[in-house]
Amino acid sequence: MNYWKSINRTLFMLVCLLAMAGVAAADIQLPEGTAVEVAFDQDVSSKYLKPGELVPIRLLKPIEFGGLVVVNEGAKGSARVKSVEPAGRGGKPGEVTLELLDLEPGSSYKAADDKKIMLRSAQGDISAKGKGKKTLSYLLIFGLFIKGGQGEIPADTPIKAEIAEDIMIIIE
Repeated sequence: MNYWKSINRTLFMLVCLLAMAGVAAADIQLPEGTAVEVAFDQDVSSKYLKPGELVPIRLLKPIEFGGLVVVNEGAKGSARVKSVEPAGRGGKPGEVTLELLDLEPGSSYKAADDKKIMLRSAQGDISAKGKGKKTLSYLLIFGLFIKGGQGEIPADTPIKAEIAEDIMIIIE
């Protein structure tokens, strides 16, 4: 009788070890199109940015999958300035256009091959145009010296985005 208890106990422990080994390492695939929300870390303005410049962003809400937080709130990423037109004389408004690039997984989990999470804006390019003051410049004699408003996006403004391609997150 003790012989069968010993075998049952051994089999039970073997099954438990196999089950724990399956839980110890798993992969989660975050699908393309998963909605996320990001914000710029600093104010973005057509006054001081140049095309091609990188602007830091951060994740506003954690990315969860199956009740598990896969990417923590505050994960860092970047956006690139596509075009800039500073405000000019004669009331000409400034304009800035950016595109989202990527996000670091930023949690205890990492992406397969240490890849970054590629992002895209849910509404296309992110742009801001300043207020024009052309009418005011025409009414005043010295109107040529009046500049339009800069294109600006304040820091912490929520931006709807989505994951641009499927990515595997490794849970160890």
